[in-house]
Amino acid sequence: MITTASKQFSSWQGVVARRLAAAVCSVALALAVVPRVAAAQSRQHWSLQASGEWVSPRKDYGGVPTRGSTLGWELQGRYTFGRISIGAGYQRSTVFKLAAADLTGTLSMGFLEPRLVVVVVAQRVAPYLAGRIGYGALLLRGTPDSRQESFTYGGGAGVLIAVVPRVALDLGGQYFVANFGSGGGSAGYLMARLGLAIGLF
Repeated sequence: MITTASKQFSSWQGVVARRLAAAVCSVALALAVVPRVAAAQSRQHWSLQASGEWVSPRKDYGGVPTRGSTLGWELQGRYTFGRISIGAGYQRSTVFKLAAADLTGTLSMGFLEPRLVVVVVAQRVAPYLAGRIGYGALLLRGTPDSRQESFTYGGGAGVLIAVVPRVALDLGGQYFVANFGSGGGSAGYLMARLGLAIGLF
């Protein structure tokens, strides 16, 4: 009986040891992977990103012709934790110009942009998915000047390419919609973005 009990105790010890070893390996793997994912976005938790934009309207402003493409820019601060990062910033994009009527339309808005890194390649290249919501106004400069309050939403994808430990290139694209409320209609845009992200701390 003593021998049988001893064998059972030894078997139980082996099971516990194997489970404990598996748990330690899992934690070690998680701790090894998360910093690499974070590093692919930014080696620092906080970063600053500036981007130039190419914007192509997909819808009309109630009969206002919007053919062609225009330019814009944005600035955002980001906080990174693992595969996820959250950005808050300001976007200013010219969305149409009518030389004949001396009329220019510009979107001016603040926004939030969450991102999720899908995979990391060689610790330098990180494809991601992104969403965006924002609020601001369509600024109309003409005779007379006017503004229309606007809620925007959309999403897209991109890729981050680490250049040096504190600097990364951001190549991305999005489709977003600006909604101008009751009577104002809405307009959709394709946007391509080239940005530079700098890790702060």
